[in-house]
Amino acid sequence: MKTTAEDSSEEAPSTHVVLSNHDLLIEILLRLPVVSLHVFKSVSKRWLSIITNPNFTLRHSPFGLFLPRQSFSEYDFVQLYNIIPANRSPLPTTFTLKFDSHKAEILHSCNGLLLCRVRPDKLYVYNPSIYRFKAVEVIPECRVMGSFKMAFDPSKSSHYKIVYAGVVSGSVQIGTYSSETCEWKICKDQFPLQRFRGFHQGIYWNDAIHWLHNANRALHCRLDVEHKCLTSINTPKILDGKEVHCDQRLFESHGCLLLLCIDLQRMSIYEMREGDSGWSVKYIVNLVEFMMLLPKTWRKGLRCLCSNHVRCIMIGKREEDSFLVMEIYGKIVQYKIALKTLRKLYELESFHSPV
Repeated sequence: MKTTAEDSSEEAPSTHVVLSNHDLLIEILLRLPVVSLHVFKSVSKRWLSIITNPNFTLRHSPFGLFLPRQSFSEYDFVQLYNIIPANRSPLPTTFTLKFDSHKAEILHSCNGLLLCRVRPDKLYVYNPSIYRFKAVEVIPECRVMGSFKMAFDPSKSSHYKIVYAGVVSGSVQIGTYSSETCEWKICKDQFPLQRFRGFHQGIYWNDAIHWLHNANRALHCRLDVEHKCLTSINTPKILDGKEVHCDQRLFESHGCLLLLCIDLQRMSIYEMREGDSGWSVKYIVNLVEFMMLLPKTWRKGLRCLCSNHVRCIMIGKREEDSFLVMEIYGKIVQYKIALKTLRKLYELESFHSPV
């Protein structure tokens, strides 16, 4: 069927309306695979600005878990995003590191970027959604015993920092690498070693690295990445008028810092209030009700739940969209908190802990 000039002139205005609608254009671009986006950067300065905007990058990045396979360099990627847009190209189920893969290990993930190490003097920052990576040489001062963490918030900047905390003469020395300057800087101040127990399990949120003290789980520590300021506050000890002794762990989801507390009866999820002023209860999960959702064969092999069973917490725009992802009996399962529903997402090839 031929298209006449008259037909084309009728279609052009509607096409113009669609492309001139900023919000609609963003929604269309979000549904395109990464390869197409790279091509469309050259359409116009406006399209380039949209596609390279940190907020767009964050929305377009897939959410999920990287689960190590028996092969050291291979991982399985489990998609967790509630609604996968039509025509969106997800990451492949099996994922292989593209650099020195036989020696690389993932140290930390932060807002779509992976921090990997191949040897003491070399790190890689990898963006798996576009298959690009950058090698970072580690200066001698940051090669001694310590931990590396990544600080990256694409809604604020396209640049990232790598934070190193290492032991020097009984104290902790902080070093930071900036992708903007491609340089390492060593902080002149040193910090007490006791306060950094648990830093290796830290997560990035709101311009700081947060962790729970290993020996005193009631202490939540915070290191400001920019100003190298160390502060701490207590985690909740009282719930319903009773002192609670529980297993605790920090999580981050969609701009929220979350604290998971598990005892024999319930799973409590707290959210950090504005200004890091303290914790407020967000969700409480009845563990007796939760256990009844599990198949009998799973329950037999599960004496009790602990924080290590929980792999991530996702906070949705609606209450019914929020969920937990857990590893139980060799399965990755999703538990909708408000709906109280459980479904299996993935079967692990062996019992192991994901990144």
